[in-house]
Amino acid sequence: MLGIIPTVTVLDMLTPDDDDTPDCITVQDVLDHKRRSEHYAELLDEIRQDGIALPIMIRTHNGQPWLVDGHHRVAAAIDLGITHLVWSDLPLEVEDRPHNPVMTGSWGPYRPAA
Repeated sequence: MLGIIPTVTVLDMLTPDDDDTPDCITVQDVLDHKRRSEHYAELLDEIRQDGIALPIMIRTHNGQPWLVDGHHRVAAAIDLGITHLVWSDLPLEVEDRPHNPVMTGSWGPYRPAA
């Protein structure tokens, strides 16, 4: 499924981020870390020039929405004043990776509240 979501809505979502940010629970907790990555400035320039090419990925776990891919894109959207993001619950870059843990088990598709 594809949809559009306000950027601010994503900030309070939970995140299964990486080992570099073990105390982070929500997306807003990891954004400063993402902004310090070596490729962030290049990503900002690309998005400024061409827009965001890939949707962010949102899945659910135990009924809660989680941002599972796109943390750098969310940080860039905030920094560039982008108010809405395209999201998917199965983006192209991972749809052919059935071993990915967010595609199996209790991870489900994201369905926003009506």
